[in-house]
Amino acid sequence: MLGSLHAIELFAGVGGFRLGLKESGWKVVWSNQYEPSSKTRQHASEIYRYRFNENEDTHVNRDIDEVLEEMSNDPTSLPPEHDLLVGGFPCQDYSVARVLNQAAGLIGQKGVLWWSIFRLLQLLKSKDRLPRFLLLENVDRLIKSPANQRGRDFAVMLASLHVLGYQVEWRVVNAAEYGFPQRRRRVFIVGELSKGTSD
Repeated sequence: MLGSLHAIELFAGVGGFRLGLKESGWKVVWSNQYEPSSKTRQHASEIYRYRFNENEDTHVNRDIDEVLEEMSNDPTSLPPEHDLLVGGFPCQDYSVARVLNQAAGLIGQKGVLWWSIFRLLQLLKSKDRLPRFLLLENVDRLIKSPANQRGRDFAVMLASLHVLGYQVEWRVVNAAEYGFPQRRRRVFIVGELSKGTSD
């Protein structure tokens, strides 16, 4: 299918996406994980770096907005060439852990981090370096957000990806239907760059 099979990972956590990518033959060439609520200890990033033997150049433990600002000022700091961008962007503002009318969606403190993905893709597009594929994940309540305009946030995300030149499909997947011992429903968004879009 592809020659290089290179991927980058945003909101990497401890590397769940990466484990699956490795099993499928993909090589993660750059990743970012940062937890702003705990500036002194970055447990997830520390585990990721230890588990995958990454250095500070290939695994960035800094606020994604700071990283993007640096990239916009210095395009040489953009991630290496890659064919796939993956990200499980923070879900707290869409999660069932909050009462629906308190879930802030795209305007919430964590919900706005969707725009970090979009901004990185814009920067990559400006250099004709858009990845061919996207794989994004979040809680299934994302598709009903926000409570007073159900579906608006998801529609904004899909429209944003379309503007960049991606054909997108999405599915809600329940882990219990694949042999896992919990009902864990997640929405997966898969995008492929349309033919004729410069990449």
